[in-house]
Amino acid sequence: MISPFGHLRALLRLLVLAVSLLILVISWIFPLLLAVVNKRAASHLRVRLMGCWARFALWVMGFHVSSEGTAPEVPFFLVSNHLTYMDILVLWSRVDVYFLAKSELGSWPLLGPLIRAAGTLFINRNRRADVLPAIEKVKNRLALGNGVVFFPEGTSSSGGGLLNFKSSLFEVALHTGLPVHVACLHYAAKGEKDPTELRVCWWGEMGFADHFYHLMSMPGVYARVRFAEEPVSADCRKELALAARARMQELFEPMHDWSRVDPNEDAGIPT
Repeated sequence: MISPFGHLRALLRLLVLAVSLLILVISWIFPLLLAVVNKRAASHLRVRLMGCWARFALWVMGFHVSSEGTAPEVPFFLVSNHLTYMDILVLWSRVDVYFLAKSELGSWPLLGPLIRAAGTLFINRNRRADVLPAIEKVKNRLALGNGVVFFPEGTSSSGGGLLNFKSSLFEVALHTGLPVHVACLHYAAKGEKDPTELRVCWWGEMGFADHFYHLMSMPGVYARVRFAEEPVSADCRKELALAARARMQELFEPMHDWSRVDPNEDAGIPT
């Protein structure tokens, strides 16, 4: 149940976000113009603009973001666990990065068009033919001095535990010749009445509109990014996926016990 003050908070935040998003869209003309003379500088400017907007948007939404460890230096490959659509903004606020994402992500409400315009690289993981073009696109981004990140779990979860990693995208990392850096996300809602696994995490059959509005009405959220000190490497994608998951497990902190969410259902549907 959202209080009257919660509704007011949500409406004010949505208004400010809408204005800031309009300003961001207008600002994209600068990297477009810069790309005519210097593609590398334009690529860096675009991702810096996304980082600046993400930090402002998170502040408006009441997110307090902290980090542990040292973020990798460009060019780099980074993998992270996946808990909510907010993961993208949190990572943008900490590192200058482009996303390598499953094609379905482009159809997300609100964030889909935003991450498309921000230069996200999409791949259909079910089509082997999509891997080679993705490799070339990623290599081009890395050559421009950028970082690339993807979510190997393939879907978001409630934060009770790490899901199994999909190894397909690790093949792209292997072909770049770069080691894979690892980060781990964690959230905690400020209000005790807002279970983090249900009000911050977005997973299973949760609807976007209701979830996002409730998130905007909350007092605030603590978000943390932990970076592993050393990257991982391997000779094949499956070994690389296992090594990355083991390293992430060292950083992972469960966000809830299993008293409210069945561990057998953590891959998708709240009980």
